[in-house]
Amino acid sequence: MRTKTVAATALAGTAAVVAASYAGNAAVSVAAVWVVASVLVLAFAAGWPRLLDLPAPMPLSVVIGLAGWSATTLAALAPMPQPMVWMGACAAVGLILVFLTQLLRGTGQQLRLESTLAGASGVLVAVLASGWVAADRIESNAANSSMMLVSGLSVGAAVLVGTIRWPDRITAPLGLAVAMLVGGLASFVDGNLAPLPAVAVGAVVGSVVVACRALLVAEGGPRGTTAAVAAGVAPVVASGGLAYFVERILLP
Repeated sequence: MRTKTVAATALAGTAAVVAASYAGNAAVSVAAVWVVASVLVLAFAAGWPRLLDLPAPMPLSVVIGLAGWSATTLAALAPMPQPMVWMGACAAVGLILVFLTQLLRGTGQQLRLESTLAGASGVLVAVLASGWVAADRIESNAANSSMMLVSGLSVGAAVLVGTIRWPDRITAPLGLAVAMLVGGLASFVDGNLAPLPAVAVGAVVGSVVVACRALLVAEGGPRGTTAAVAAGVAPVVASGGLAYFVERILLP
């Protein structure tokens, strides 16, 4: 399994998101996060069908990329305080297009059901990338991006634990625990951040990372560089939306 490529991609993507959130003033940082999130979405879309070894991957990649990029762009443009108001619509349109791509393939084609399910799951993951843009627009993050840093550190910690060649029954709880610990410690470093939201974000993104690792192991690892890159950015993309929802609930 291309462990190094997957881990390096995940860490680079996470670092890019966090760094972008510190770029200039609020408007500049949102634009920078949008650029990074868009690149991550396109990388994920290009490799997701290939990671699952599906026939006719290109139409699925186009649909997944379009859905994720649209959600990410609209998260940057939608009026506050509901920057992700269009995420559901983008996901719905993406799912419809996934079904259409499989209908156009005709009857009797191989792995049509599997391609439909994989395309649908890819769309749902891709639209979650909009959460990074939306999170950066929250007032507390717009000021100093503290929760963006906590999210990034927690993702990175869980990814590093996942590189250990131990069974999932060990790395999964360990990765989750480390992500929560890192989130909690980061809140103590930043005196303006309460521990509960930081630990909660660590728990959410840590769960995403360990789940993606389990899926990757079950699939036998990526086949090719494009698939490996998609495997690396998948937890980063998915973590954005889930971290945003936790922040919206717990941050004042």
